[in-house]
Amino acid sequence: LKLIIQNDYPDKKMLVELLKIEQYVNMALQYVRLDSIHHDLSFQKVSLDHLVSQEIKKQSLFFFQKNLKVDYQIKDLQILTDEKWSGFVIEQVLSNALKYTKEGSITFYNEGEKLYIQDSGIGIKESDLPRVFEKGFTGQNGRTGKNSTGIGLYLCKRLCDKLGIGLTAYSENRGTTISLIFQMN
Repeated sequence: LKLIIQNDYPDKKMLVELLKIEQYVNMALQYVRLDSIHHDLSFQKVSLDHLVSQEIKKQSLFFFQKNLKVDYQIKDLQILTDEKWSGFVIEQVLSNALKYTKEGSITFYNEGEKLYIQDSGIGIKESDLPRVFEKGFTGQNGRTGKNSTGIGLYLCKRLCDKLGIGLTAYSENRGTTISLIFQMN
């Protein structure tokens, strides 16, 4: 389908929709695998810059379609993690940022092993913040847009727990900042 769309339809709208479907299918598959990922974990030193930039590249079409800027301020360092599963977590966080940001930018920066992904989107209501990592919780924004499953951030939290990555969400009126605290050794 991707090849047909790329060759026969210069308008990227169909490709964007196909990419969304791929993301939802991938999320469903990872949800099914969640309880048995310990068999699939492979911890090694990974470049934080490489890990983040790969996920941005995968979703570059969404940035282009929405005319969003990327503010990239990653100071590279080696972190100890499972590249595949950490990439999935970053993909989910970025997917949410793209979903809820209509204009402006998404900023990527780090302070040592603490990675921040900050958007200029609609933010998360203060009363919803304590529950954003709960299974099935969509919050006020999710109920309004009717596109939320309440699974993405839940998966992120469960995976981060298994990977030893700290995960927090912060939002105040507008915009959301998600932080991932990786291990250095």
